[in-house]
Amino acid sequence: MTLSTSVTDLSLQFRLGLSTEAALELPTLMKRLLPLWPTLTPTTQQQLPRIMSAMLACQEQGDWLGLADWLEYELVQLLNQDAESQRP
Repeated sequence: MTLSTSVTDLSLQFRLGLSTEAALELPTLMKRLLPLWPTLTPTTQQQLPRIMSAMLACQEQGDWLGLADWLEYELVQLLNQDAESQRP
């Protein structure tokens, strides 16, 4: 399963009200991003902390739909753009 697919699946769990289960999976997903850091483009490296901070703020506030939006739309889009920009 690709990272983008995992992120989308996790966002769906938040949307379906499975916030406890999804919140437990979120740290694992974030840990999958760490090894990618050196391979990301500089633009992605600049944008990723902003997205992760927004996601953390949503989690702290219990804003599960907001967190799902950040996961599904912002994070997935960023990862996909990064992958496309690195293709020859």
